[in-house]
Amino acid sequence: MKILIVYGTTEGQTRKIAIWTETRLRERGHQVEILDSAALEPDLKLDGFQAIIIAASVHQKHHQDAVVNFAFAHHDLLNAKPSAFISVSLSAALEDGRAEAQEYVDSFFSVTGWQPRATLLLEGALRYTEYDYFQEQVVKFIVMKRNDPAISERDHDFTNWDALGDFVDQFLERAG
Repeated sequence: MKILIVYGTTEGQTRKIAIWTETRLRERGHQVEILDSAALEPDLKLDGFQAIIIAASVHQKHHQDAVVNFAFAHHDLLNAKPSAFISVSLSAALEDGRAEAQEYVDSFFSVTGWQPRATLLLEGALRYTEYDYFQEQVVKFIVMKRNDPAISERDHDFTNWDALGDFVDQFLERAG
């Protein structure tokens, strides 16, 4: 199959996830094109792809505008082809945050009109060493509010790579 991956990232974790997904798909013999939603050409042709995966991260309770706009503009085609959505958030990593992570996804689908065949709530990452003072204070506030002992003031990759691999493999089985 020829598969398109479109991703939106703020701090780089979703790019890392998209590249990992691209590698997984190629290892399974598929042709893959990967595109950053922030740099999409307005005349992008999607007809040549048999399946589409979109990955986006949540910041300030919303997915990236570029991803929302892409899904909204192409929702008819996305609904007609095998498609999947990977929503990356810190909420998905927190014990009491899964319902909140699902709310972000539900809102995304409501706004865009897209109903993918598969959806994954995937854990993101904390990168304290890359945050400016303001970002660090916001993250500390969120972490303190949740009082989750799994989160400390060090960089931490919460992404469940095994779950991502299983998701990609299951998507391929259904899409093929």
